[in-house]
Amino acid sequence: NMTTCTVQGFLQFIGSVSAYFYNSSLTLYFLAVVKHGKSDKYIRTKIEPFLHAVPIIMGLGWGIFGLVKKHYNDNGGGSCYMPVYDPPHCQGYEDGETPNGFEIPCGRGREGVELAFYVIFAVYYLPP
Repeated sequence: NMTTCTVQGFLQFIGSVSAYFYNSSLTLYFLAVVKHGKSDKYIRTKIEPFLHAVPIIMGLGWGIFGLVKKHYNDNGGGSCYMPVYDPPHCQGYEDGETPNGFEIPCGRGREGVELAFYVIFAVYYLPP
């Protein structure tokens, strides 16, 4: 079922992106407390809102981007994530065409793959 696959991929993607940013938030929290000696009140009022907002916004933002671009497809291994839908029955068909007897168009999720790759590369590999 494509709806179940989309929901699974959406939740899995939000969780993985948010976890990465929450890990960064935790690092910044320890930096503020241990190295800079910031008080609980300062952290609670000045820093903590951003430590929660950035992971939530980034996770939801990229998760919704994946929904809009139809990136959540079966990965062939029993779960759904962000592969392009290109099964063997799509050979000879253009992106967007649906072979007889099938419901999901070939090439589903291909649009926006390059942009998603560049952003994921920037987020995971460029920070110091």
